[in-house]
Amino acid sequence: MVRLLPAVLALTAAGGCLPEPLPPDDDVISGVEPLGPDRGFSLRIPPFAVPPGVEVQDCYFFAFPDLRGDGRPVWIDRFTMGQRTGSHHMNVFRVNTIVNLDGRDGDVVQGGECRVSSNWADWPLVVNSQESAPGRPAVDWVLPEGVAQKFTPGEMLMVQSHYVNADLQTTPDGGEVRINFHLSAHDEPIEMGSLFATQQSIRICRSRPEPRFEGACALSSSAPDQTFHVAAMNGHFHGRGTRFRMYPWDGSIERPAEHTLMYESTSWDEPPMVLGVDVVVPHNGGVWWTCDYRWQAPADGCAEVDARDPEKAGDCCYTFGNSAEHSEHCNAFVYYWPKTENIFCN
Repeated sequence: MVRLLPAVLALTAAGGCLPEPLPPDDDVISGVEPLGPDRGFSLRIPPFAVPPGVEVQDCYFFAFPDLRGDGRPVWIDRFTMGQRTGSHHMNVFRVNTIVNLDGRDGDVVQGGECRVSSNWADWPLVVNSQESAPGRPAVDWVLPEGVAQKFTPGEMLMVQSHYVNADLQTTPDGGEVRINFHLSAHDEPIEMGSLFATQQSIRICRSRPEPRFEGACALSSSAPDQTFHVAAMNGHFHGRGTRFRMYPWDGSIERPAEHTLMYESTSWDEPPMVLGVDVVVPHNGGVWWTCDYRWQAPADGCAEVDARDPEKAGDCCYTFGNSAEHSEHCNAFVYYWPKTENIFCN
């Protein structure tokens, strides 16, 4: 039995053994020390091995604790997050519609259904991080004044951790995740919403080596002339990605003007998370994002990466998928306020 912080979050593996544990090393991740219950709640996925040539993607389920002991909703307005070097991504979701992925408080699902994105298609995003470079401080995200995320004691959340120790990315010290949820001092703050969008119709081929793919999501409200404020964001693609851009969008069919650019990253393995901004999204508008790629020959042969294009003998393509080595992504993570349930993406 492996335990997270706090100790009530016990882990059991579903469909296999837990990753080989490693001895703790408090010097590997700093800046995410455990919180007392009067300050919030600390979650820790203990250190585990990521052998050479392996990708480890596991889903950890936990119930949000009753921090005040009275069953009332809990408001969180700061997250601190730290990971060992080599993390490909870490996402926290609210569990919603169950397809083929589920877990009780403390369960761990290793690989398998934890790698099938359709399983969490409507699970709202809580927070994410892709930063784990050596010497880089923990991500410390303080939400805008008077804005917070709302949690109900007992509601189920899922932490998805993906580590890669292969050709494109290495994990020299094994994996580990620490997340602190800091209590807000406000009784009735404005609720923050999130947007996790992915463009799955991507294809990066030897015959078309430098393609671009785009996506857009609109936010709407029944309130007249409601505008939305983007407070934080980051993007995500794999090793063929060369440039990720994000813009506020007015809802028209036109691509946003370049001077409105609000996020840009050219780093696939350590894309930055932009914090502390206030970008206004127009009424009935939203977010537009763009992913640029450059095809590269795979180390293990085209047939091992993806099925050959039946219309072009000998062509070799990367398509949407969860393997950092063998497939591609084009994902946008956006945090905004006030929250709305009316989000439409294409």
